[in-house]
Amino acid sequence: MQKPSLIVAPATLMSATVLWTLLAIFSLWMQRQQLDRAAVALARIDAVANLRKDMAIRKWAAQVGGVFINEAKAPNIDNLTEQERVFATNSIGEIFKLVSLTPIHTLLGIQEVSNRELGRKERLTSLQLHNSANTPDDWESQALKSLQQGSEMVTEAVPRKGGHGLLRVMIPMRMDEECVECHRNTLVPVGGLRGGAAISLDLNAYRSAQEPTWRAIQYGHLAIWFLGLMAIYAFWFFSRRRAIEQGRSEEELQMHRRRLEESETRLRELAAFLQTVREEERTRIARELHDELGQALTALRIDLGWLRNKCVALGAPVTERAASTLGVVEQSIVSLRRISEDLRPAMLDSLGLAAAIEHHVTQFSKRTGIPCDLVMNREEFDLDDNLATAVFRIIQEALTNVARHADADEVAVQVDETDDAIRLTVRDNGCGFVSNKDKKTFGLVGMRERATMLGGSLDIDSQPGQGTCITGWLPLRKESRT
Repeated sequence: MQKPSLIVAPATLMSATVLWTLLAIFSLWMQRQQLDRAAVALARIDAVANLRKDMAIRKWAAQVGGVFINEAKAPNIDNLTEQERVFATNSIGEIFKLVSLTPIHTLLGIQEVSNRELGRKERLTSLQLHNSANTPDDWESQALKSLQQGSEMVTEAVPRKGGHGLLRVMIPMRMDEECVECHRNTLVPVGGLRGGAAISLDLNAYRSAQEPTWRAIQYGHLAIWFLGLMAIYAFWFFSRRRAIEQGRSEEELQMHRRRLEESETRLRELAAFLQTVREEERTRIARELHDELGQALTALRIDLGWLRNKCVALGAPVTERAASTLGVVEQSIVSLRRISEDLRPAMLDSLGLAAAIEHHVTQFSKRTGIPCDLVMNREEFDLDDNLATAVFRIIQEALTNVARHADADEVAVQVDETDDAIRLTVRDNGCGFVSNKDKKTFGLVGMRERATMLGGSLDIDSQPGQGTCITGWLPLRKESRT
């Protein structure tokens, strides 16, 4: 019986489930990574926009020459000692002092509100320090060096325990004409890099904005994973049921085959038994004909010969009648010998297979007038009775078919004994025939059955007008070679 397919094994279902789960988890992880990259990209865009906005405000403040505000509300009042101050009166007549803010103070004020209200940390820094409070840290130093080499922006995502971390972004600050007066001691030319504007953003806010999308992706993956599991189980279930049905059909087919083989074996055993009984019966009849009827005819011939000699004195008619009767008896003896030889050649038992084949071929040529060429590679074949009888009967039946149907004028018979088998060939140049399975050719069937019962084979090659070639192969048994 065929082995069951591996696809229906429970281990296969488990492996497919694990593989599908891993694929779903991997896809979910890829979606999370894509959302994280999107969050970082949005934070980067937001950071750059804020930095450029602050730079634009600082540049505007520089272009208008400063902005006057109430001195009481001015940031970093200690750094405004050199700034211009004026007095102003409000609508109710109160007098208060206004101080002029530099662009940098304006920007610092905006950054202070941004840091306090939005949780963003913005600062200006430079490798050519004008204010020691803006000394860059390690990352800012590396970022400034990258900006000096031509980079337009430097970013870094900083992991943080218990959260999604920070995103740090720095863009370059170029030296403008309005900046030269305050930063002339740095010796940076107009258009050169005098520093960088950096901002640190908390990524948690951007990640939190993605939570609805992330939950939708999770639910979608869960639904796809569950549907996939159902499809895998359904495929496995129906495949298993089909495999079971195929297994049952295969078992039934194997059972029918075994029964058929057993039936064929019993039929072959019966055919072999019948063939053996037939050969034994032929041998018995041939011996009885030879021993009893042959002896009786021989004695009758002797008596008729004596009677013919005694009838000379009675005249010619009596002598002729006695001679005619003697001729009939002699012809009967010849016919008896021929019938006995056909039933069971005495030479096969007394002189062996080679002599029996040679005698039969000689008698065939005499009886039919067809030349027959016989070739054997042994002077005698040491075979058991069943094998020797089968070889002789196949050759006998083949020559009988030649005499009856072939209309041949030449026949060749070859018998060779090898280390493991007997090979025989009977070839004629007759009219040939077309094999027809529906036609009951019992002679050919009998030859094939004889070969098959002994574990051999028989091939018949024939075409109309091209003669017939019968080739047999019969294996030698151990007792045949001892």
